[in-house]
Amino acid sequence: MTAAMTADGLPIPAVDETPLPPETVDGEPEEQPRRRGRAIVALLLLGLLAMLATIAIWYLIFRQPIPVPLPIIPESQVPIYATAVYGAQRPSGVAVSPSGDRIYATQSEGDRIGIVFDAGGNKIGTMAPPETTGTDHVPVYMAVDPLTSEVYVSDRLAGTVYIYDRDGAYQREFTLAIPRPGWQPLGLAFDKAGNLYVTDLSGPYQKVLVIDRTANVVRTLGETEKLNFPNGVGVDGDGNVFVTDSNNGRLIMFDAQGTVRGQIGRGSGQGNLGLPRGLAVDGNGRVFVADASGQGVFIYRAPSGDSRRLDYLGFIGGQGAADGQFQYPNSVAIDARGRVYVADTFNDRVQVWSY
Repeated sequence: MTAAMTADGLPIPAVDETPLPPETVDGEPEEQPRRRGRAIVALLLLGLLAMLATIAIWYLIFRQPIPVPLPIIPESQVPIYATAVYGAQRPSGVAVSPSGDRIYATQSEGDRIGIVFDAGGNKIGTMAPPETTGTDHVPVYMAVDPLTSEVYVSDRLAGTVYIYDRDGAYQREFTLAIPRPGWQPLGLAFDKAGNLYVTDLSGPYQKVLVIDRTANVVRTLGETEKLNFPNGVGVDGDGNVFVTDSNNGRLIMFDAQGTVRGQIGRGSGQGNLGLPRGLAVDGNGRVFVADASGQGVFIYRAPSGDSRRLDYLGFIGGQGAADGQFQYPNSVAIDARGRVYVADTFNDRVQVWSY
């Protein structure tokens, strides 16, 4: 075959048709880094799907979000008013799910049944006592079981404790393994292990009963302290038990061994109480006490050093009907994020305070 010639008679150079090597990146074919990139993206997506599946399984089992630890809040910082939930008549007790998606309130007036609100303050359920002929009911204090999410409610007139599911459906009456005829349960709280603490107004000496998961009374507190109408009870992470000795105007702290470790009483000085009612303890060990005559909530912590006086951290509230003011507050609850819920009884609302 004759070679092709240019116009001036010179031969056209032959074209090298040998295939070129693939482009490279850092000495490797370009396709290999692309494949590695796709593999990394796929692994990340699989990890995300696994995390979402874990959350979904947790929710299906426990019906609540995975709890988030309470952030560290400086002890000098007190919560500020955020909002209020209306719709309860003379609310005396309040409780809240750890995530804050269920807010519970008892009513001491009207139909005297508990109400279930969602996080937005919308009424989504009620908590009616069983229909017992000839029995009057006045539900007072509430507590949420940390292991089952059931809600326990003390009934002052019926002299018992009723149990509801997290949406307000009645489940059963709480029954002690060994009956205590005539007991008068009032304040309620759980510790992290699920033991129930109940203030009992019966007998010659009012006291706190500690009840295990088999409904057995395993310990009593305060029988030698001459308690007079103890209302609130709460437990911190170290096992210290706090009790409002209401008619004596005291807040008493028992250590894990049941010994009185500290207290604070009635008076006009800073941090002194008037008529303390319900209380709650947050994840940082701070104790919030609703004071009906003080028209607000006092905040304390366990005594420091060798002091027997509880450390006073602050106060929220003041008398009135405006936002952040109270008319005879009676109960306090705290969710896992540190939000504080207060039964503002004579203003017919539950106030929510946050940081």
